[in-house]
Amino acid sequence: MFGMHCAARLATLLFCGLFIAGPVFAEVADSAVLRSKPALLRMSYETLDLGASETMGLAGVHYLVNVHPDWYVGASGFGALAGERGGFFTGGFTVGTGKRLASKWLLDAGLFVGGGGGGAAAQGGGMMVRPHLGISRDVGSVMLGAGVSYVKFPNGGIDSTQLNLTLGIPFDVHYGRASDAGKTVEAGDLFGLRLREAEWLASVGEYRPAGKAQTTEGAAMASSLKRVGFEYRRHLDAHRYFLVETAGAMGGQSDGFAELLAGAGYRVPLLSPRLHLGASLAAGGAGGGRVDTGGGLVAKARVGLDYNLTPSLKLGLEGGRIESAGSFSANFYSLSLGYRLGEMGTGERGQDWQGVDGVRLAKWRLIGVQHTNLDAARKNGSDQDLSLVGLKIEKFLTDSFYLTGQAHGAYAGDAGGYAVGLIGAGWEMPLRKDGRLRFNAEFAAGAAGGGGVDVGGGAVTQPMLGLTWRLNRQLAARLEAGRIKALDGKLDSNLIGLGLAYEFSRPEYRYK
Repeated sequence: MFGMHCAARLATLLFCGLFIAGPVFAEVADSAVLRSKPALLRMSYETLDLGASETMGLAGVHYLVNVHPDWYVGASGFGALAGERGGFFTGGFTVGTGKRLASKWLLDAGLFVGGGGGGAAAQGGGMMVRPHLGISRDVGSVMLGAGVSYVKFPNGGIDSTQLNLTLGIPFDVHYGRASDAGKTVEAGDLFGLRLREAEWLASVGEYRPAGKAQTTEGAAMASSLKRVGFEYRRHLDAHRYFLVETAGAMGGQSDGFAELLAGAGYRVPLLSPRLHLGASLAAGGAGGGRVDTGGGLVAKARVGLDYNLTPSLKLGLEGGRIESAGSFSANFYSLSLGYRLGEMGTGERGQDWQGVDGVRLAKWRLIGVQHTNLDAARKNGSDQDLSLVGLKIEKFLTDSFYLTGQAHGAYAGDAGGYAVGLIGAGWEMPLRKDGRLRFNAEFAAGAAGGGGVDVGGGAVTQPMLGLTWRLNRQLAARLEAGRIKALDGKLDSNLIGLGLAYEFSRPEYRYK
């Protein structure tokens, strides 16, 4: 799921485009077969040795899917929670293999490759590699484990071997072929599944420093920090939900600030079924942009109101307080626009389909990309090529029109910690009758920062053109070119990119 000096900050934007991307379905009468694969959401924690008697507590989140009984692939992100490097984030891709030793034990080995940095750490150009070996055991509905990992930044100064602890949550991914998008899912394929309400929200707001908030240079933090963010909520029942939130600075004097948090909330109707009062608590990692969050650990409490404009769209207003392990604390407010949809979740074993009619498949595309920005402007006045690794998510609204969310992080070019997060829209057309070769044009905008790249306040635009060649029913190769421009900075760079795309559809229900 990415070059994550923005997975926090700019996965913000990575998924912002998806909140509007509710399931838009073609009127197709025939049905499709729903498939599933085992998957694992794994959390990890380890303490890196940075030298000179300095350590950094590094937390990881890994979304892993089995593509073969013994092999898995997925996206991973890491962020600092302890030490002196608040704002250190990396993201990228993981591949690995696992083998059951007995019914409840699993031995697995894998390799992460990605980019990022921040927190003034010795990340060099930003490229990170992390092989690991671990063992875990099924304990009820989760997997507890331990292992050893090796973290190295090949063009930086981080080189550490350490033990780690892991917590895994197994689940199943339900999907269909991309060519089946728009088709209904047969009730028999939904046996044992439940319809669960989910929300995608995009937000804008402001942190107003409070107390003795300081920059990392020790100066009083007097100006507000403007932020743009994304939040995903999964409802457990009519009142309780859990959330994942990510945001980044876009404007002001803190370009490069990022946050990634998880938590839980509770809501109740207020005066009307359309109006809700809610409260939530969340914790995670944050920092960068010269904001003093200490080792990176932050906690956030908030209350808010949300109003359902339609069964699918909602507006929200929230306010609260954020506290960090450093001197940074702030009062904040945010405005949000959210999209409500039904997602398929596992129910009790053997139960009948507990949902509603009208579950259909919607087309999605995941693209792992490598971009090179030519002669990217730096704050020291120089220009230098810059390479990034990233993830693009494309959600099709029609056969030709799609929304896109993207996050990219530097791994080469002396800009470790630089990251970009974008949302936008695109249009695609076939260049061959069989549809194997396709042309696309897209425009995206968002935030960027870090790594000494001159992006001003952080706002950027990025138009792109591309060619996609379908390799088989699921995989395609992408060649693309475009330009990235900072609205109030000197960055104005041509870029070229290569990507590998995975096309699929997923079952969704649109509330009416």
